[in-house]
Amino acid sequence: MAGRRKVLSPDHIRALIKEAIGIIEGNHAIQVEAAAEIAAIEAAHDTSNPKPRPKRTTRR
Repeated sequence: MAGRRKVLSPDHIRALIKEAIGIIEGNHAIQVEAAAEIAAIEAAHDTSNPKPRPKRTTRR
């Protein structure tokens, strides 16, 4: 659906901010930790909300 906005959870927002702080401060450990948190949050979201399968076209 075009124009659909993605709503982020508070945990996802916190992890993104943490990653940004790690980048700004040059702290690689914080950046990597936040990136792992973001990946885990996104993976959990993908498994709980599977994408709808495309509709099959009928041939005539």
